[in-house]
Amino acid sequence: MSPTSTGELTPKSLAIALGIHTPTQEQARVIAHRLSPLLVVAGAGSGKTATMAQRVVYLIATGQVRPDQVLGLTFTRKATSELDQRVASRLSGLGAAGLLQTTALDGGGIGDAGDFGEPTIATYNSFAGSLVRDHGLRIGVDPDSALITQARSWQIVTSLIEARTLPLPSESLVHNANAALVLSDALSQNLLTIDEAAENLADLNEQFTALASIKGCKTLVGKAPAVMAEWEALLDVVAELQRYKRRHGLLDFGDQIALACTIAESVPEAAAQVRAQYPAVLLDEFQDTSVAQVRLLSALFADSGVTAVGDPHQAIYGWRGASAGALDTFHQRFNPAGTARLASGEPPADAAPVLELSTSWRNDSTILEAANAVSAPLRSGVTQDGDPVGEHIAVAPLRARPVAFGLKPGTVHGAFLQDPAEEARTVAGFLAERWSPSAEMAVLCRTRAQMEPIAAELETAGVPYTIVGLGGMLYVPEVADVRALLTVASDPERGDRVVRLLTGFGIGAGDLRALAALAREVVRPAPEASRTATESRSAQDEADSPLISEALDTLLRWHEEGVEDLSPAVELTPAGFAVALRTARAIRRVREAIALPLPDLVALAEQALDLDIEIAARVGNPMGHRALDSFQETALAFATDTDSATLTGFLEWLDATEEHEDAMSAPEVDPSPGAVQLLTVHAAKGLEWDHVAVIGMVEGVLPSYSTSPADDLSVRDWAWMTRLDEFPHPLRADAGTLPPFELGALEPPDVDKDEAKDLLDSYRLALGRHGLAEERRLAYVAITRARHDVLLASSHFAGGAGRSRPMSRFLAELRRRELVEPWGEGFTEPAPDAVNRLADRSMTAQWPEPAADDDVALARRRAADAVTAFLAPSATVPVTPLDVSSAEGGDAASEPRGDSVVRRWREEAALLLAERIRSRGESPAVRMPPHLPATRLDDLRADGDRFALDLRRPLPPEPRPAGRLGTVFHEAVALRLSGRGQLLTLEQAGVPTSLTPGDREQLDRWLQVAENLPLLDGYALDGTEVELELALEPVALRCRLDAVFRGRDGTWLIIDWKTGGRRVPVDQLSTYVHALAASRGVATGAVRAAYVYVNSPGGRVDELTAEDLLPLTEIEAALRTET
Repeated sequence: MSPTSTGELTPKSLAIALGIHTPTQEQARVIAHRLSPLLVVAGAGSGKTATMAQRVVYLIATGQVRPDQVLGLTFTRKATSELDQRVASRLSGLGAAGLLQTTALDGGGIGDAGDFGEPTIATYNSFAGSLVRDHGLRIGVDPDSALITQARSWQIVTSLIEARTLPLPSESLVHNANAALVLSDALSQNLLTIDEAAENLADLNEQFTALASIKGCKTLVGKAPAVMAEWEALLDVVAELQRYKRRHGLLDFGDQIALACTIAESVPEAAAQVRAQYPAVLLDEFQDTSVAQVRLLSALFADSGVTAVGDPHQAIYGWRGASAGALDTFHQRFNPAGTARLASGEPPADAAPVLELSTSWRNDSTILEAANAVSAPLRSGVTQDGDPVGEHIAVAPLRARPVAFGLKPGTVHGAFLQDPAEEARTVAGFLAERWSPSAEMAVLCRTRAQMEPIAAELETAGVPYTIVGLGGMLYVPEVADVRALLTVASDPERGDRVVRLLTGFGIGAGDLRALAALAREVVRPAPEASRTATESRSAQDEADSPLISEALDTLLRWHEEGVEDLSPAVELTPAGFAVALRTARAIRRVREAIALPLPDLVALAEQALDLDIEIAARVGNPMGHRALDSFQETALAFATDTDSATLTGFLEWLDATEEHEDAMSAPEVDPSPGAVQLLTVHAAKGLEWDHVAVIGMVEGVLPSYSTSPADDLSVRDWAWMTRLDEFPHPLRADAGTLPPFELGALEPPDVDKDEAKDLLDSYRLALGRHGLAEERRLAYVAITRARHDVLLASSHFAGGAGRSRPMSRFLAELRRRELVEPWGEGFTEPAPDAVNRLADRSMTAQWPEPAADDDVALARRRAADAVTAFLAPSATVPVTPLDVSSAEGGDAASEPRGDSVVRRWREEAALLLAERIRSRGESPAVRMPPHLPATRLDDLRADGDRFALDLRRPLPPEPRPAGRLGTVFHEAVALRLSGRGQLLTLEQAGVPTSLTPGDREQLDRWLQVAENLPLLDGYALDGTEVELELALEPVALRCRLDAVFRGRDGTWLIIDWKTGGRRVPVDQLSTYVHALAASRGVATGAVRAAYVYVNSPGGRVDELTAEDLLPLTEIEAALRTET
């Protein structure tokens, strides 16, 4: 069909011409709607993407817009790609049908499809970024600013927090970093400045503090004053973050939206240009937009051809800043002219049209019934005291597609079992029955921690599976092992990770206890003879906790030194000894290579654990291989996205991801036939599978809440008042769509305690209902992911909890309506002696347990020794009894002669004492690493034994405030000297405002010394923090030069700034001179070097003379010293 006029073209005739399904009546109304503000409420699985693509094609085919005048925005790259492909395919068909010729070019005449450009399909963030690039200079923003990822933001924030000299309320770095990022993002989303937030937070803090001061109200407000104070303290960190990003030309996604909004609202020329460029705009997933995004887009496209598509029942990202009221206020924002006509009496269908897409093309009929039942309270419109007041967009129930389009009954199964272990087995059985190479299946959970038992049961059942997302991947055994090894290499105190490695290699409980005993001997010295027993125990209590990693280092050292017989001193079985050596070698191998690039270090850890060989030899189970590949990709992405990625920073970021999963981006995935995908409900939005299991359908999990419910299951939530993962509601720009905070209207101290109590109780109940509504929407999303079968599973216990919980209200509602069929054991009652077997798997305790000194414990140990000796007599190597009567601990003759156990103890004690005496008389021997910081050469020359000990047991230096101030100075002096000739303030030099006045005064004094240094006359700054490497035999020395200057006479000057008072031998600068001379291709005589002690009046200068310069031969001789 080739219509000759647009009047003949309808959505149906257009579909026929393109050879696609003809649209339904409700789809046709959306497709053919005039080019004016339109809101489309599209239910789950209603074909909104296809309808939107068809609307674009219709607008182009009818000549209302050209292809390049269409803008389509959505949230994910996956959704962008899907919409883009559909539109491109339809436009190609349009051109083939000759329908593009109905549109004239601007200059007149007719063109082919290629003359009309292409629609712009992008994410909301990328569109905002393009606006900032094109018009950022108009508001003073560098258009070339680099976009940073969450990982880079995390790294910057952690470095800023670590550099602070003023404490924060919490000592946890992970906690502070996450809270600071939440606050930074919230300020962007709500378009708040630091000063505005500080003023509002101070008001809230003052209000809660005043309420707490009223007699009887202190416990009423709980932790609210402390939480507000913590928000205020974190504002300093966010301010530092904003300054850092400005100095380095960086933007995050929140910055992009906020700056784009500023451009749209304050630069009329930019807004007019974008508005003229795109007469037709499609806004997808509109229910997930934030206030800032709505303000940005409405400033650009109000009263133009905007079509917004969304579903209030799928608004599940409120915690991420999405405004649940975006759909309700669409016409007020984007259709002010129509809203005015509506107020004057014009029919809503003409003035403020809202169309529906409510036919589900995805779900079978029983699944639709269950989904409609769960969402029914959301459609009821019933409100209670304390709920937000306002009109809401009406949402129709989902309707089933015609039978001709493949509608089947489908099934909704349910199970309420004894514990999560039984739940996991039931879910695995459900999926195993339905598995086929072409079946698409998924397990949806509320939190990633629920994935581990499910994955284990699927593994046992032989069902292929994939864990989606970083948080779930960390639970895969192979990844957990690599992470454990990396952690121990970075932090020897992580005994839990050491134990994981040992048990993974197959060590037994007895051998583990023997290692712990050796660790106590290594760490804690024997008590002095002059001390009393009480004093000795007190000294032990104050000593460091024994580290099993130290015991492993000791065993490996003894083995390498050729100590042949360790059995009297270490009660390890031969198998346990082999495991200990294997673990120690793996840890040392990674620790010695810790300077490698992060991806290489991860690969090395895999090799050290022999996982590369094990995975290659494993057939039929690709899960471990996939997980390790994903972990490697994660490490590579972190290294790429961050500046100078370190292992410690990477591990901290993993901890944050695991602890605060909601703060990290949800992965973008596609259903994978033949493998069960395990993912969170949030990550599943927009996807669909043939068969789905939704787990954790128990109160407190789905729905999730943090307080104990009442008997009627009502929830009184503290929400933002006691948590730092939720921005205070009164400060949010969409506060009008949230429960009103009427407590803020009270004026203490003239407040009645009972009135305040009633208001707070009503407010907490309203917050609880608000949170439960979002959880109900989450359950609706979960159920509607299934095409044919869904299993709603739960148990009387949640996770590792020891107390049973009631069935999820959502599952109970379906059961009461007889919309769910029992599966497996069905709906069980809790057994009288029911226990959570999963709790036994997840207990946290010290291992080995501290040795008890009572008679029962002594008897047990003697019995265990006797059994061991009886079962393995050959394992005990006879030793010659030693005279230990002079040893600490008493006289040997006082013990019964016939007690062989006590005699053996004494023999072993004598051996250990002899070993300690021998070790004190020997210098520790370690291998020299292939690379060494040049500063360590000074340590080697000063004290070889201490240097060897530090290499053998590398520990990070204790952080000190003076050191942090020195770090600030090194960063500031670089900016000051690079801007010589300009007057730079401390802030312009990058000095954080959080410094105390005393620190700022001292820092300014140091900077003045550096700027006015006579030594620098005639020299210009060439570089700061210059990294060089001096390749010597047998070690390469790595040098970091604080500052390098070039003289007008061609000479070079190296400055090493010293903020402390201790003087350093000047010949230590020799390595720097040789390294710089080699890199610049000049003689050492053309390079000067000096220490500058800025804390001395006027600055003390210790310059390296020709006589002090160490020749390379002497440096190499020091490196060859036996260590």
